[in-house]
Amino acid sequence: MHTCNWKMLVENQTDTCHPMVAHESSAGTAIKVWQREQGDSTEKPMAVQLYGPFMSPYEFYEQSGIRIWPNGHGHTGVANSIHSNYSDVEGYLGQMVAAYGEKRAHEILGEVRHNTVYFPNIMVKGAVQILRNFIPIAVDRTLVESWVYRLVGAPDKLYERALMYNRFINAPTSIVGHDDLEMYERAQEGLKSNGNQWVNLRRLYESNEAPDVTAVINGTSERQMRNQFHAWAKFMTMDMDQPGEAAE
Repeated sequence: MHTCNWKMLVENQTDTCHPMVAHESSAGTAIKVWQREQGDSTEKPMAVQLYGPFMSPYEFYEQSGIRIWPNGHGHTGVANSIHSNYSDVEGYLGQMVAAYGEKRAHEILGEVRHNTVYFPNIMVKGAVQILRNFIPIAVDRTLVESWVYRLVGAPDKLYERALMYNRFINAPTSIVGHDDLEMYERAQEGLKSNGNQWVNLRRLYESNEAPDVTAVINGTSERQMRNQFHAWAKFMTMDMDQPGEAAE
């Protein structure tokens, strides 16, 4: 349960300028501990592979890209993502090649989207088989359901990684998720202020931005958030008379 408006959680799914800052004390600490304790080991444990990419620099997220779609949909991770460099799961590539052929198997496994937002309140992490549902309970209260899926016939290691990711990042047991929760709660408190009537979502705004288009953009842009609000406004006013039209 999150004590904030549900839109904050959906917006956060495509905000790539917060991870290396908001999660420095959690994921950042995990990386420092691993670097201190790894000794002669060169293979990163699964936990470190999951935590480590959160500390990627702005340049990484910029070139990773965001793809926007009409009606408020979109996803982070076009060229690559925080899920791009996990260790290969033994046997999985062979199974995929046997099922789809060499070319198609590599195309499928090469699609490593970060967060895919299906407007208005569903997020999918295909790379780790997780679906999250952001359920509005009140204007300042949101229930988040995280569903982990097991791929039929796939190696157990994939399912293990998905479960671990969900525990580490999404669950109440997470050390990373509470970084976000703290900021959600502070932002919700900030909305009570009358000092500024606007919430600014103009990062990398361009004056000629068109709604309901498909485009690949800079990975640190807030345009997918604006895309969601374009869709929100469109659907909320769909049955309203347009300027100059007579009421039926």
